[in-house]
Amino acid sequence: MFQFIKAIFRLFLFIIIVTGFTVAYARYIEPNMLKVKEVSIESSFFQTDQKELKIAVFGDTHFGDYYTLEDFSKVLEAIDKMEPDLVVFAGDLIDHYDSYSGDTADISAKLSEISAPYGKFAVFGNHDYGGGAEYVYESIMEAGGFTVLKNKYYPLDEIGVAVIGVDDVLIGYGNPEIVSWGRPDYYNIVLAHEPDVMDEVLDYNVDLMLSAHTHGRQINLKYFDDYILPAYGKKYIKGLYDFENARASRLYVTSGVGMTKLPFRFLSPPELTKIVIKKSS
Repeated sequence: MFQFIKAIFRLFLFIIIVTGFTVAYARYIEPNMLKVKEVSIESSFFQTDQKELKIAVFGDTHFGDYYTLEDFSKVLEAIDKMEPDLVVFAGDLIDHYDSYSGDTADISAKLSEISAPYGKFAVFGNHDYGGGAEYVYESIMEAGGFTVLKNKYYPLDEIGVAVIGVDDVLIGYGNPEIVSWGRPDYYNIVLAHEPDVMDEVLDYNVDLMLSAHTHGRQINLKYFDDYILPAYGKKYIKGLYDFENARASRLYVTSGVGMTKLPFRFLSPPELTKIVIKKSS
């Protein structure tokens, strides 16, 4: 009997130690990591004379108590090393604007350090409408040199590429029909914060859609998807998806760099993505 009690005690102690380590890792270690992921895409619709197009994609900074401008410095350094042609921010800049104690001018100043010859583009996320940020988000991004696409089509005629931004569909004024503006002879890049919008635009000339929103689950335990994943982010969760439609469309969902609701990341480290688009050989 004594040996049995001793074994139970050891098991209980082991569980406490493992749980404590896991919580500490998810709170203090993984959130401070930055995974730089590179994705290569070939397409027959990329017809420019340019050899390739390099796109830096990030999203879900959720600036606030859990993610600071000091944390963001890692992203800036990594983007600078990429030397991107195009930069995309996929929404959710500040976690809760009404309670944000920082100076938004400092955010704009950091964003202005990013350079890209063909432009820097952004869309609204649901947090950019929620928490009182609706009327300031666009000015913050524009002061940082970003063009905010609110149901807008933006052609880069010199390289035969178009960037099309769909506004947030949860709280904002998202209209996926703007994607119908995509020309058949251009390589069309769609920005939409919520990835499940993809199902609504597959009949249009979409070559690549870039999204965020899901945080790659943030706490990556898929058995809790019904509770963890947000609306319009339950089907396409993270990474690259291929579609068998007329354009062979692709969707990339970034896991984002910040956190919301809880200051934890587990098996879903902060992510910055470099997407390289090339002509099909």
